[in-house]
Amino acid sequence: MANIINLEEKFRHLSKAPIVEAVLDLRVVSSAEWDESNLQNQLKERLPDYPKHDTVQETEVQFSPNTGTNVIKDSIHIGLKCQSENSFYVVQFNKDSFVFSRLKPYENWEKFSKEALRLWKIYCELLKPAEIGRIGLRFINRIAIEQERKIELANYYRRPPLPIEDLDWSLSDYLHRDVLQVPGTFYSVNIIKTVQTTQREAGLLLDIDVFTEKRFSFNELRISENMNKMRWVKNKVFFSSLTEKALEEYE
Repeated sequence: MANIINLEEKFRHLSKAPIVEAVLDLRVVSSAEWDESNLQNQLKERLPDYPKHDTVQETEVQFSPNTGTNVIKDSIHIGLKCQSENSFYVVQFNKDSFVFSRLKPYENWEKFSKEALRLWKIYCELLKPAEIGRIGLRFINRIAIEQERKIELANYYRRPPLPIEDLDWSLSDYLHRDVLQVPGTFYSVNIIKTVQTTQREAGLLLDIDVFTEKRFSFNELRISENMNKMRWVKNKVFFSSLTEKALEEYE
């Protein structure tokens, strides 16, 4: 089956896109010895625009039959997290992964991808990844709805979940997940739709995670090429999921 990705395709511009977080996640096989102290010193020197530093920990939890509860067995440092001064940008330099996030307000793809690749280059210079095991590009969208309004999912999703036809019961919550394979490519898409509520409003979450687990040797150009193709897939899923009414609210 032919590759369907068309990077020349133009998508509708939403000046108030409902993106609450955009994430680039690269799983790697590192060839450099892990030295957290040296890494922290290097990052402080090379990333003065990311002054907030924290350790990233991995916790092993074990169930205790004596108490019937989960008990923390061990906690180890697996990386360093750095945040920009305004905390809109967050990057993790981990032993086996590079994770870059842009929090709300999202600006545009050009700024996101440029900053991601700048930081990825620093990660490569310091941790020397020999192989890429997974690339993930994830966009979490939140469509806000005033709490006073009844949530009519058909007003927002082209293919909304429906209550049981034989029961005249309203749908108060939902969680739906699809995993799709993009024809002619190594890309898959994990799509999650759910509801997030607060005291003031409800939010429809549309979580789109495009990823590939095809392993390949490190090459900076291939990372950029993959990101652009994955962005096309993300846009295709986003605009195919929402109704015209939903899109109009964010123009």
